[in-house]
Amino acid sequence: MFVKVGIALISPFVLIAILLSATGVMLVDVREQGPDGTHLTIPVPLLLAQTALTFAPDEARYVECPEFARYQGVAEKVLEELKDTPDFVMVEVEERDQWVQVRKEGDSLKIRVKDGDQESVEVNLPLSAARRIVEAYDGHGFPTKAAIWALRRAPMGTLVHVKDHGDEVKIRRL
Repeated sequence: MFVKVGIALISPFVLIAILLSATGVMLVDVREQGPDGTHLTIPVPLLLAQTALTFAPDEARYVECPEFARYQGVAEKVLEELKDTPDFVMVEVEERDQWVQVRKEGDSLKIRVKDGDQESVEVNLPLSAARRIVEAYDGHGFPTKAAIWALRRAPMGTLVHVKDHGDEVKIRRL
């Protein structure tokens, strides 16, 4: 009897865990430097984020970008070609203590920006996610849900890492 009750109580939690792992979870890790600095680690199930967008204001559900219309076809072709291209550095600019690099590595675009020793940004954009987002463009803008949907299939690992004078934000796909 107790076993059946235990299974009945645990089953919904197991089902939720399976659903969340199938749809993906992002981990947002925020660290503030200093004596009163905080450290927040927030797991964000993508299914929950997508559902929450339903109740978000219009500007959060849709990103207007009408000027992208003339580049959409080129972007689709470039992303398709990059899929089968060997790894290479696309752009690299260095000036004094500033550095920017965009490279294709594996199935991702890796974007690195450094401004001195204290500020840096690293973005790992899976090509498949970029393709899905570009395909979601409707001629005027991008629905935010499309970006979240595209990230569901992103490989596990760090997608964004920002450092600013000791403060840090990391967004990882679990």
